[in-house]
Amino acid sequence: MEIVLEYLPADLWPCPVGWTIVGRVGSQALAYDPERRPFLLGDGEPQPLDPAEVNAALVDAVAAAAIKVWPGGWTNAFPLAFGLNRRTTQPDKIAKKGLNPVVLRSLAFAAKDYDAPGMGALLSAIAFYADRFGTQSNTSAHPHENLADAEMAADNAFALLREVRQGKTLAMLRRDREERSDS
Repeated sequence: MEIVLEYLPADLWPCPVGWTIVGRVGSQALAYDPERRPFLLGDGEPQPLDPAEVNAALVDAVAAAAIKVWPGGWTNAFPLAFGLNRRTTQPDKIAKKGLNPVVLRSLAFAAKDYDAPGMGALLSAIAFYADRFGTQSNTSAHPHENLADAEMAADNAFALLREVRQGKTLAMLRRDREERSDS
């Protein structure tokens, strides 16, 4: 079985309520029911799959998607960005237990476009900020609170970049670049 983690829009790939589509097996969608059991979706009724066979095939599918998102190396970046135990994303562990369908779908979404490496850098930077500098990072608070702190910091960073890149500094940089290319 060859699995391709791929973002499949719900309007083009309908599935039962509460199910999570994570990619494809051939021309059919690979989806998980709320109990995390794998199924193929296509024409007709969902077809149950052998979880052991799916988990074994997920090893290559996860590696293929993750290397698009973190081309410099994903074995550390992936679990850190997604807040997973590093052991959870080791090939032998994936082959035995699989991964949460939401993690698989999120990885597929991050890997879907030409900007996957940029998305990986953003995921890593936001996760780093949340884990290291979130106001709740040294307590047992819910991780969403740290992500809210990281979101505010990202908004501040955007404001700084907009200010700098719209001002004289950017115009001067462009002019310098044009002058160098003319000579």
